[in-house]
Amino acid sequence: MGKGDQKSKRGKIIRGTFGVRRQKKAKKRVAEAISKAATKAAAAAEAVSAASPEVKVKPVKAAVKTAKPRPAPKSTAIPAEKTAEKETKIVAEKEAKSVIEKEAKTVAEKEAKTVAAKEAKTVAEKSEKPAAKPRKPAAKKEE
Repeated sequence: MGKGDQKSKRGKIIRGTFGVRRQKKAKKRVAEAISKAATKAAAAAEAVSAASPEVKVKPVKAAVKTAKPRPAPKSTAIPAEKTAEKETKIVAEKEAKSVIEKEAKTVAEKEAKTVAAKEAKTVAEKSEKPAAKPRKPAAKKEE
């Protein structure tokens, strides 16, 4: 993050720009400007009232900046019902996993037994086969 980075504070100072990471300071209202406007309005009201005494003029009020109401903070506490539901779900998942693991073990044991039985059968069949016939001697070549 150097002088050329557009998002960093240092880059914004170098460029002379403002943004989220470098806010522009709010200008303060000058009390004199407000009081001058109020005196002008009061003088105008007096002039109007002197010309026609029946007309009523309300004094001008300065605009007041109001703050936005902040939303209430969210509570981070979880209700007891939800925690109980989560715990029951966790327990049910653990039981389901243990059942699945037991089934997988039994299936694996059965497969191991069948594989062992097949191997035993193949060994027994090989031992039952007769020995290979002796080869015939090669024919004599005539000279």
